[in-house]
Amino acid sequence: MSPSPQHPARDAIPLGDVELHDNYLPALPAGDYRVEADHALRTGPNEGAPVVGDVFRAVQRFTVRAPQVAIDTNAVVARQPPDASSGRFAEVLPHVVLGDPMLPWERPMSGPGTSRETPWLALLVLTDDQLVGGTAAPTRTISATVQDFLADDADVLKPELTVESDIGPGDPCAYIQVAAAAFPAVAPRLDELRFLAHCRGANTGDRPILGIQEDGLFSVVVAGRFPAAPPRGSDADSGIRNVVHLVSLEGHEKVLVADPDLRGRTSVALLSLCSWSFLAHPDRQADFTGLADGLTRTPDGSRAGREEMWLRLPSPYEDTDAVPAPRRHVARRLNDGYVPLPYRIRSGETTYGWYRGPFTPVVPPRTDRAAQATTADALLAYDPARGSFDASLATAFETGRAIALADAAFAQHLLAFRHAVRQVVDTLHHQATSTHLSPGGDGRQRPGTAPAAFGTLLDGHLLTALGAPPGRPRDPWTPPAPAAPPADPAGELDTFLRSEATRAALTAALAGDDGLREHFGRVADWLGQLLLLEPVPFSHLVPDQRMLPQESLRFFHTDPNWLAALVSGALAIGTQSSRDTLQDRTVTAAIRTAAADAAAGHREARRGGAAADAAPGLGPGSGLLLRSALVSGWPNLAVRAYDPAGELLPVLRMDHLSPTVLLCLFNGLPAAVEISEPQEGFRFGVEDHGLIPLRNVLRPPRSPRGLPLGEQIAPGLDFPVLDHLRRTPDPNVRTLDIGSLIPALAAALNAAHGTAVGPIGPADLAMQLVRVPEAIRFNGPEGDRG
Repeated sequence: MSPSPQHPARDAIPLGDVELHDNYLPALPAGDYRVEADHALRTGPNEGAPVVGDVFRAVQRFTVRAPQVAIDTNAVVARQPPDASSGRFAEVLPHVVLGDPMLPWERPMSGPGTSRETPWLALLVLTDDQLVGGTAAPTRTISATVQDFLADDADVLKPELTVESDIGPGDPCAYIQVAAAAFPAVAPRLDELRFLAHCRGANTGDRPILGIQEDGLFSVVVAGRFPAAPPRGSDADSGIRNVVHLVSLEGHEKVLVADPDLRGRTSVALLSLCSWSFLAHPDRQADFTGLADGLTRTPDGSRAGREEMWLRLPSPYEDTDAVPAPRRHVARRLNDGYVPLPYRIRSGETTYGWYRGPFTPVVPPRTDRAAQATTADALLAYDPARGSFDASLATAFETGRAIALADAAFAQHLLAFRHAVRQVVDTLHHQATSTHLSPGGDGRQRPGTAPAAFGTLLDGHLLTALGAPPGRPRDPWTPPAPAAPPADPAGELDTFLRSEATRAALTAALAGDDGLREHFGRVADWLGQLLLLEPVPFSHLVPDQRMLPQESLRFFHTDPNWLAALVSGALAIGTQSSRDTLQDRTVTAAIRTAAADAAAGHREARRGGAAADAAPGLGPGSGLLLRSALVSGWPNLAVRAYDPAGELLPVLRMDHLSPTVLLCLFNGLPAAVEISEPQEGFRFGVEDHGLIPLRNVLRPPRSPRGLPLGEQIAPGLDFPVLDHLRRTPDPNVRTLDIGSLIPALAAALNAAHGTAVGPIGPADLAMQLVRVPEAIRFNGPEGDRG
């Protein structure tokens, strides 16, 4: 494969697909540069003509900056295997995904066989006995300044590094010391480096927004060594700790050979830019498959039924006719997602109340009371037969009110919007009741305004009348009698606000280009985020932790009544009179519609897309809560929801609420939900017997039987990767011999394709070594869990 061109529109990559590229080369590698320009004035047109005076010369020095001794903490998108994990990783090649697609190629390497395609980064997999010093750090790193790191040491081989001008001798860095005896076995060779890094393109629309480059390219650095693990048949609890370091090889080119001259040093120092560790066990303990399978099981280990995966408390009683009525009532409440909580009434007595948050296991019937409420008490339900309260909607109202009061900027915009609406209402009311202006207009101005009345005069015979000689009035003139004041001003204004004409005029004013529109937009955007429950405390979403135990996945519907009450509470602040209440009720439909549109486009706007392209409005809402080590181990876990036609449902929100809790909200009701490893972070390695299935590397029509790129050529057509390892006395040091692997793989691919496939590049090797991303799929009521 050739070097990557400038990447096209990345949104065109379908969700779930991935593009592989050999590299992503910068236009100019990092370093210090000098530009010189000479200008000579000659006496004739020929080059040999004498120069007049001196040659003018201009010199401009500049530096192309790139990381050299450290990288940003947010540069690392994913690590595989995950940090602090344990599992069956002996057949997995660790790798790191970087958010900057150019990072591995931004610094030049020198030496025989190097080129611009040679990365300066490598991933080393080490065990504790292969590291020297650094015992105070979990990954054995040593903290120092750049000056101390580069200082000569008779026992430590340091890199021949030329530090760039923007790095000072006192700048901090971290490094490791690899034992000299282990370095030749674990370090990649200079001519192998380009095969251990590549570039990927992936659409991240099904991932949480983590501040990474959305819908873009990622660079990947792969280790050339398999992790050390106990032999097969060992105790399931045994494991070997592996430490992974992303290191800089700049300045170490001379020792990246088969038999390096370490000049008698006992260790080799390398800059460590990122590090983590994991335990490799002989069995599956914390890999994706084991964790995903655990989500579908009950605490006793049995397979969970569909009803057990809703977000609700387990009921101790059954909802059957044989159960006494009080217990049956409790069972119904718990099955509907309610939680009994202590409740103190205003008289001071303590009782209990039922509470259900916005996430429910059932679809509640819609009620208009939530959208029309002006106080929380109006939404407090009481069951006189059982003496219990339902505080769900009242809590939603007070939550919205408290969040709005805590946000001074929103409160100011809401009050300014309310004041602007009052001015518009006063103007419209004055126009409707004025006796001085004609209520009609010319169609170009609003009726009943001074511009409209003046326009009527201009459309008549005003100019003709001005040109005629003045005439003497025949009839005496008397001023018009003022209109009688209304008998009930408040009632008249109330009737005016309730009229359809006023509602239509206000709706038109909200879309107009004036101060009212500015405040209206800000209020709607803020309420859109409120509808996505971003500022709502987690305890209001999941009132009892038993509803979401550890290593669990729970599905839910979103309650539109709870959301309506939440917005009602936010809009209730600053209301001072019945006029404000009625005025708000007149425009509330437009506000809620605009807020729903803002909520529907909020995620796309955060990802850098055009919010206007999102589907307007909110449909029936649903979602899931995942509490598992999958969230921390795979931070950019992919979640996709499909409608009955197999189309992707829009994702309204996908956020980490904690390191182990993931919340997903969907705009619609899914027929299936799939949770999978991210495409840009899938695993590399071999199957259990050291084999990999050969995949097609040719595009149709050259591909065998018209197979798409990356498809397995044929069942059973495998390649033995573990036959191409470096020879070492330690069986736990299994490092790929790239010089042997690439020619053998090329020959196997040529035979499998029936034609020469051309040179094998880093992207081709990555496609062959990739292990298909694992996934778990949950189908709707008409299907089974997959």
